[in-house]
This record gives sequence, structure tokens and C-alpha cells, in this order.
Amino acid sequence: MTSFDPDDEAPFVEAEGDVGVQLDEDVIAVDAQRALDLLDHITRDLPGGGESRSGQREMVKSVASSLARRRHLIVEAGTGVGKSLAYLVPSVLLGERVVVATATKNLQDQLAQKDAPQVAAHAKGVRVAVLKGRQNYLCLNRAQSLGAGAQMSFDDGVEVPRGVADQMRRILRWSGDTTSGDLDELPFEVDSRARRQLSVTPQECLGRARCPQGQNCFAELAKDRANDSTLLIVNAHLYASHLASGSMLLPPHEYVVFDEAHEILDIFATLLGTSLNAARLRALATSARPLFDEDDRARCDELLSLADRLAASLLAQYERGDLKGLDESCAVELARCSELVTSIVEALRSLETPSSDAEFRKVRTLGPAIHLANDLDRVNRVKDGELLFLSRRDREIDVEISLVDVGPRLRDDLWGNVSAVLTSATIPDSLPRSLGLEGVAVEHVASPFEYESHALLYVPNNFPERNSPEAEAAIIEELVELITAAGGRTLALFTNRSVMNRVAEAVTPRVVTEVLVQGTLSRDRLIGEFRYSHEASLFAVTSFWQGVDVPGHSLSLVTIDRLPFSVPGDPLAEARREKSPQPFMDVDLPRATMLLAQGVGRLIRTKDDRGVVAVLDTRLATAKYRAVMFKKLPPMKRTRDKSQVHQFLRDINS
Repeated sequence: MTSFDPDDEAPFVEAEGDVGVQLDEDVIAVDAQRALDLLDHITRDLPGGGESRSGQREMVKSVASSLARRRHLIVEAGTGVGKSLAYLVPSVLLGERVVVATATKNLQDQLAQKDAPQVAAHAKGVRVAVLKGRQNYLCLNRAQSLGAGAQMSFDDGVEVPRGVADQMRRILRWSGDTTSGDLDELPFEVDSRARRQLSVTPQECLGRARCPQGQNCFAELAKDRANDSTLLIVNAHLYASHLASGSMLLPPHEYVVFDEAHEILDIFATLLGTSLNAARLRALATSARPLFDEDDRARCDELLSLADRLAASLLAQYERGDLKGLDESCAVELARCSELVTSIVEALRSLETPSSDAEFRKVRTLGPAIHLANDLDRVNRVKDGELLFLSRRDREIDVEISLVDVGPRLRDDLWGNVSAVLTSATIPDSLPRSLGLEGVAVEHVASPFEYESHALLYVPNNFPERNSPEAEAAIIEELVELITAAGGRTLALFTNRSVMNRVAEAVTPRVVTEVLVQGTLSRDRLIGEFRYSHEASLFAVTSFWQGVDVPGHSLSLVTIDRLPFSVPGDPLAEARREKSPQPFMDVDLPRATMLLAQGVGRLIRTKDDRGVVAVLDTRLATAKYRAVMFKKLPPMKRTRDKSQVHQFLRDINS
């Protein structure tokens, strides 16, 4: 299963025979001893008999106590604690629905395919389901309307490129075999254009009652399983959308677990805001135009022209570096866009349709039009506490609204309605306050791994400062020597894609082992090739800093080219700094420390792993704030002696 938030085709797993722990429906409170007994049952059945972990047992008791008392809990659980089972086991003893929200695809896959089924097999009455956003499921109505003809066209009539059309035909053939409709379960990476043609957003959906395929709809069937579940796995993006919708997307629940909780601040800030660009205006004009007569078509034509002018104005403002707010030209054009879209919405509402097919096309256009009108109104009426800024995605400039401070919104709409467990391997010190949980202390559960003897943290001596013109050349030389000593087996993490590409191009011909580079293959393909190689190196940015789990035989060296502070000019970071009396300590340092700890955490993933983390930024050895960062890093031995590092790596390699 490869979807971002995978669907589980068998949401109910019945325990075999009498091995399960029978849940007493009359018991609401979670007893810690019962939870530990269930954990022992599960652990004994793991391959090799499993092992008892003191940190995991400590966390089970904390989670059980917080759920029983309906109190919020924040747990920083080091790598290897086994936090997934530590919160799943007490959760299934509640006898009520618990929603687990996680930020990355890898953890969702693990929960859906491994951890949740293990728990369900030992606790009778547990029903596991996984729910995701509607646009991630194949829409049978769209599939039926497209058919498998030789010619395919997009909604605007433009012919589909051959490669995309071939994918669409493969998906249509697959639609007869799949039981989940999960597009990411396909054995190939689906082109975004093919995905767009064969799925619908919530705004485009006709709804179960009106859709000819409503009774067979994959998204609706997934919702049915979610409504019947006692343990529901979603992603944090869907949970944030649920909150933004007025709690309309997920079934009722009073308990939620946020795993990878360090991510949810930015996820909620974004999803509780909104985003639009010229492409959305063009899409509405293009889809609405064929439905109208000549008079109303003129509005669509004007909207198309206005979208082009807006795109040019947004690009000009973006290229000036003026990223916060809208200049006069952009503001005037967006105001006119709002008027036009509102008039198109009214015309669609009053439109009489001659056939059921025309009615379906009208409904599919009207939903996104209303959504766009609401977003335009929100952009034209930015509230206190919100930040409007410009960002670039591919060729488009997006107008985005994010919440500068999500704490008040979460206090009002979330924390009073649920009991929450938040956990991660790294919890920034500022996170409770940022999320509106100021009174909740962070509990710490240490990793069981022997970092002191199994790992070295290395910062080069006599090395250029990271902002020096000589730094990049020094990084290239250092990487060549380190990769050679390690025999490959290196995850080289960068904060900038251009730097990564230049360094990779220089290093590759100078080492004898294979170098993989992010962007040359899909993310899953890169991780797979790296994981199963015994000597490859992988150069990567951003998403590879977390959620990558590679065993020791493939990874003995993690390098980090610089401390991951936010780049200057990030509008949201600047807005948060402006609200803080200590901007560096409250905004910049916690985020950089969290990302650094996540990157360092890629190295030691099992009790037998050994290796080196090389941070090629001397500030980690010299800056006054280094002690704050060291507090969040594993207790590794530290060195600036290159010869010691090379010998350590050669010993591992041999």
C-alpha cells in the first residue's frame, strides 16, 4: 500500500481463538495494568518473541492515565521507544473511537499495515479503518463518463497527451479489479493530470444521493468504514481540513492522537487558511463557459483575460521580493475577480439544464465556483491574526492566507472538544505554547539505543564558516573523503536544492560508489534503491530529513550541509518573529533544532546500527546556542577529529 494516507481494505480484524483480550464495553476508564498485559500479549507474538522496552511501558502508562482522566498529554519519545504501540494499546481499551493523525505517508503505512492489525488481532472488538481526502479515490462517475475510447480530452476540450491518456486507460482497466479505489495503490506513479481527470474534489462531488455511482462510490464506502471504526487512521492534513470545515469530515470522536506532532503547527496554520491562484480562475471560466449562452459566456471570457493579467501582476510583485500583502494592481484585479466569480455562481444557480448529464456538469462546476468565491472573499477581507503572502509553486504564484498564531483557534475549536495525545521523537520546547496547550508539560521517554558507543557526532575543525565563499568547495572535499571511508552508505542532507545538485555533480565522479540524487527518480523509488543497496549514497533535501527509515547495512553516515534555519524573507516566519519578544529563541531556534534532530535521527534506527553524523556547519561547535541544540540531539560522542571519524567509518565498513 503506497498512498499518502492509505486505505485499509479490511477494517475489522477478528482475533483468532481465545488469544485476544476481551474488551469490556462497560469499562470506560483505561487501566494501565490491562494495557501492559495487552502489550505483553502483542510483544510475545512478534517475530523472534519481541522484547520488553522499559520506555515503551512507561509511555503506555502515561497514555492510559491521560485517556482515563481525559487530560491532554505531550510525549517526546526517542527513536526506538516503540511509540506507535505505546499509544495504540491504551487507545483500543477505551471502547470508544480514537482518531490517529500522522503527518507522513511512511508512518501511516506502518500503522495501517503493521501496528494497528497487530493490536486488533489481540483485542476483540477493534475495528480499524483508514480515511483520506475524497480526491485521492477514483471517481467511478468520471471513469464511466470517460470510458476507454481511443480519444480523450480534458474538461476544457484540449486533447490529452498520449502518455497521460495511456495512464488513464490503465486506471480505467484497474477500476474493475480494485476494492478500495485508492489511486496511490496503483503500481505506477500517477501523472497529476490523469489523477485530476479521474477524481473529484469535495466541491465537485455530486454526493451519494444524486450520483449514479453513489452506492458504489469508493470515497463513500471508505467513509462508511470510518463511521463503523473504533480506531481511525487519518493524516494531519485531513484532520486540519476537518477542523476548518466545522468538524464535518470525520465521524464524531472525543479522543485523538497526533503522531509526528512537531509537524502539526505548520499544517494547521496552512489548512486553517486558504490559497488561490490564476489557474483556479481559468479552470472555472473554462468549465463554466460551455454551459452558458452567449451573454454569460462573455463573463467567462473576461475572467480568462483577468486571470492572465492577475498572474502577470502577481509575478511582478513576487519578483520584486514584495511577498506580504497585495500591491494596488493585484488588489484591484482580485476585487474584480471576486465580482465576476460571484456573478458566474449566480448564473450557474439559475441555469436550467436540459438533461441529467448537463445537470451533473452544472453541479460539478458550481461547487468549485462557490468555493472559489468564498476564498476570494476571504483574500479580500484578511482578518487579524492572519497573514496574506505570495509563494511560488511550479509556474504559478499563489496568494496564501495562513494563521500566524494557531493557538487561539485550537483552544476555541479543538482542545475543549477532545482529549489529545501528542507525540514525536522531537518536541520543540515552544510547541505547547504555539498550539495553545500552555499548561501541558512535555514528558520525556529516552531512546533505548546505545548512542554513546554506537555513534559519533562530527563537526570538522579548521573548516570555513557556512556563509563563506569557500564553504561549498570544502563541503565537496569533505564529502568525497567521508563517503570513501564509509564505502558509500551515506545520506547527504541539504537545505537548498541548487547546492545539493552542484555538490552531487562534483562528488559523483570522484567516488567509486553509486550516488543517487533527489529529483532523478520518484521518492519511493529512491528510498527503495538506497535501502536495498549496500554501498549507494543518497543526496536529498527537505522531505528526506524525516520519515526515512533505512537499516544499518545501507546507512552508516548522515551528513548535513548546514543548520536548517529558515531562509530570510519567509513571510510566515517573519510574522511570527514580529509577535515574539525573543524571536530567535521562540521562532528560529526551536524550528532549526527540531529539523536538525529529525535529520540526525535518520542514522540509528535499530539497536545494532552504528554510524557517524557529520554536520558541516561550524556553528554547531562554536555558537552560543549550541547547547540548546545538543539538548534535543541523541547523547552521541562528539568529535572534531577527522582521523577518528574515518577510522570509525572504516571499522563499520569492514
